Amino acid sequence: MKECSFCTLAVREKVEAWNRPLLETSHFVVLPSLGALVEGWLLIVPKVHFISLGELPTSLETEFLTLKSEIVQLTESLYGAAALFEHGPSSIKRQVGCGVDHAHLHIVPTIYDLKSEVAPFLPNAAQWQRGDLNGCRDAYRSGNDYLYLEQPVGHGFILKSGQLGSQLFRRAIARSMGIEEQFNWREHPQFVAINSTIESVGKAMAAGSTCLVGSENAA
Repeated sequence: MKECSFCTLAVREKVEAWNRPLLETSHFVVLPSLGALVEGWLLIVPKVHFISLGELPTSLETEFLTLKSEIVQLTESLYGAAALFEHGPSSIKRQVGCGVDHAHLHIVPTIYDLKSEVAPFLPNAAQWQRGDLNGCRDAYRSGNDYLYLEQPVGHGFILKSGQLGSQLFRRAIARSMGIEEQFNWREHPQFVAINSTIESVGKAMAAGSTCLVGSENAA
């Protein structure tokens, strides 16, 4: 089986800039996102392998939610309003997993209404419902692929379907920006935005813009 790119970060001798944690807690790292269509696009990734946030155990929930809150606060202080989302596969090699079968929450500065913007890429019968981390768990346990969206932050929605395509929120954001052809993170890694994110977020953290309980020094 192909190695999980997130699981092998800690054992690599040389790690690319986008795979170097900007900060970490006991069980999570924060990374700049490869394929960032805008500066400030971050990922929260568990160190232990879970296929989606739906598989995240309740024992890690407090640490995850605390980290999420503080990274959102940092992001919005630098870039304005943000949206949070996850493409949640129920098993490996599902199209919705976008080729990365390891849980990761996207935190993206954006002014676009992603629920509306992603609609053209969804199955006709797909419907959003109010949801949270427990809703993601329910979807995972019942074998359903899902999309999770918080916009505005703190107002969660979940959509379950067995017919979800790949990189749907990326497609929606790229289309809204008028660069639809650049949605794919493999073909358009967006190194300029990544480097700007690393610099800006690094400076903010060094200046004391965030103070994470239980945080560790980034590699």
